[in-house]
Amino acid sequence: MTKVALVDDHAVFRIGMKYVFRLAKDIELAAEGESAADAVRIAKEGIVDVLMIDVRMPGRDGISALEEIRSEKSDQKVLMLTTSDTEEDVYRAVSLGADGYVLKDAAPDEILGAVRTIAAGGKVLGETVRDIYNMRAGSRGLSPREKEVLIAVSKGYTNSEIAEVLSISLDCVKIYLKRIFEKLDASDRAEAVATAILRGMIAG
Repeated sequence: MTKVALVDDHAVFRIGMKYVFRLAKDIELAAEGESAADAVRIAKEGIVDVLMIDVRMPGRDGISALEEIRSEKSDQKVLMLTTSDTEEDVYRAVSLGADGYVLKDAAPDEILGAVRTIAAGGKVLGETVRDIYNMRAGSRGLSPREKEVLIAVSKGYTNSEIAEVLSISLDCVKIYLKRIFEKLDASDRAEAVATAILRGMIAG
């Protein structure tokens, strides 16, 4: 019997998955939670074979929970189960060693199959996820400061306002913007913001 834990802030989804697990004779839902803290706690307890974590949760997200789990209990098998297939989420999860990444709208049999594969020591990273990861790995991501500048741009701040808010010079703002445009292959501020949102680098 494979023991799993499901950590997701949506109660309706957890209820639905409980029904799916009851139909599977070889999988038992041994624990559940609704936050990143719950995910870390369950991992530390070492009571499940596969820990399923939603990427998008209020407060700390599931990927930050994965990062802490990997640093404290590296042998815990983790399946990221989410509605998000944005480039940055996929890249972070795979880079941190997620054993699988499956979208929530996948068929129940696909989710159960992913649990079984991971429990047996395999990996579940579909072709789409691998393609997204490889594309992001081959591109240059934004630095923390560049993200701050772009977030300010998305809020409609002028270069002067960005310089004031971030306590940097106007020339620095211009340099950061130039780098951002190059990395995102964008011709202007609007295109840079749109591209970053689409790729999950900043929130929309």
